[in-house]
Amino acid sequence: MRALITLSSAALAGALFLTAAAPSTAVDAKAEASAPASANTEAKVYNVDLSHSNILFKCKHLGVSYQYGRFDKFDGQFTLGEDAASSSVSITVDAASVNSNDEKRDAHLRNADFFNVKQFPEMTFQSTKVTKGEGDAYTIVGDLTLHGTKKEITMDVTKVGEEATRMGQRAGFEGSFTIDRMDFGIASNPKNLGHDVHMMFAIEGIQ
Repeated sequence: MRALITLSSAALAGALFLTAAAPSTAVDAKAEASAPASANTEAKVYNVDLSHSNILFKCKHLGVSYQYGRFDKFDGQFTLGEDAASSSVSITVDAASVNSNDEKRDAHLRNADFFNVKQFPEMTFQSTKVTKGEGDAYTIVGDLTLHGTKKEITMDVTKVGEEATRMGQRAGFEGSFTIDRMDFGIASNPKNLGHDVHMMFAIEGIQ
């Protein structure tokens, strides 16, 4: 019996040795060590937090000053990939939510002279290309659909921050771009109102 136990122990030890020394195991271990962690390559999707985001615009008035306004309702999401090329952004704006701090003027902006919200209730932006510049700077190219017209625009964007907060995982960006309203068929009052509309935004997203 003692001899049988000794033989069995020797056989088990030999089997463990051969398994540990097998070439395939060494290759598998090497491949596992060199494989990147999946958590580091997954894209992170953020939904726009409306209460902590803003979309503003300004347009020259009578050539002497700027009139500012904003949109109070919008939503969307942005995706941060492992690199800029795999990142994207999509935003939808409720055109009727335009707010220039004057009810009479806002009613005019909603009618057919300007945004014509009955026919074109939404404005949208969908990115087609994201490239990274120096530091936290990015350039985003995409399609802006406004007043029934879609045109490609380019915007300069800065990443403000990204981290786990007491209000969840968040990331934020700010940026700007300029359009000629005439290109989108918004041609009312061309002498008193500037053709260029400067758009500014600060977007905060939450996972």
